[in-house]
Amino acid sequence: MLGLIIPALFATSAYPLAHHLARSKKHLFSSRPSDGTLTRYSIASTYELVSEGTMDIPSSCHAGNTTKFTSLHLTSSTKNLGIWGTASTGTCSVLFGLTSDGFTTLRSKEIAGDVHSLAWSSDGRNLRALDSHSSASSATSITNFRIADDPNLEDIAGTDVLANVTKASQIVSHPSSNMVYLITKDTNELITISLQQNKHIRRRAALSPSRYKLLPSSLDATQFHASSLAITSSKTTLWTLTQSPNQAVITAFSLNATTGEVVDVAARASWKGAGEGQLAAAPFELGNVVAITNSPMGYITLLGLDTSSPAVGLELDQSSKHDFLQPMAVDNISVEAAAAKIQSYGRRSLDDFVGLGEGVWID
Repeated sequence: MLGLIIPALFATSAYPLAHHLARSKKHLFSSRPSDGTLTRYSIASTYELVSEGTMDIPSSCHAGNTTKFTSLHLTSSTKNLGIWGTASTGTCSVLFGLTSDGFTTLRSKEIAGDVHSLAWSSDGRNLRALDSHSSASSATSITNFRIADDPNLEDIAGTDVLANVTKASQIVSHPSSNMVYLITKDTNELITISLQQNKHIRRRAALSPSRYKLLPSSLDATQFHASSLAITSSKTTLWTLTQSPNQAVITAFSLNATTGEVVDVAARASWKGAGEGQLAAAPFELGNVVAITNSPMGYITLLGLDTSSPAVGLELDQSSKHDFLQPMAVDNISVEAAAAKIQSYGRRSLDDFVGLGEGVWID
């Protein structure tokens, strides 16, 4: 039922100044960049969040060891129990890690850049940090941290500067291959990079990444910016969200499940409404379901790809209004003739919130 899924998707709220959510195997964590803190929550059987305490992140940027940041991004790995993150002032960043009990903390050296997105390799042994403004230039770079059984965040396999890629806003990795994906805010592109592995376990970015346009030529791309991307559990669909001040465009790319290579644009749709949206892929495979928080502002929306029958855990309420979603033609193929379509499972307004941040699924 839709009502059973919605409570299992938590979203940060602008009201308590929570910036980002991440889930370890046992807890949920939220971050607040304004004071450089993390709050740990346990999850009750009713999906209620029970606060278990707040701690300062291990940080050091600029004089005075400031704890005020412009962004605080969190991530977790299925290979370990810890929570990992990056804190950025916009010009200085640090990576950190801590066990879920908060007793063991790690911190990297300062990075003279803006690192606000992280992605894990498929084996959980490499943590990739995206610097959207490297110290040497305005180019994008990826720093590869090796994560051993006893990590220290000082074991750097290498840093690669990507040619002609600027203002990259987010990075994700394919769940079972060496492919990584970036989106760029200025050019509204999806960038794919195959990372190779040699005997020294050093993975380097390809010199010539592949590029894919996120928007059709019928739209004025200068009015839009790419805001989020996510890969579904099936490993075959990558979703991107691109937004203007009053319109959102979501694109579903088909992926090769083994190599992670982009096959084509499977489907595209749009809706109206302001709000900086974020994507969160569902933890189940059937239906290629993704949740969008805060687009439009204060809403949680569930979408799926080409579902002839409802996905597991979801039932399409025929009485609900789904006409907010406007299908868009892909490669001059009419919407009616398209093999894949983006399906709405409805959306819900959370009236208590002015705006929402990122969401996370609780399985």
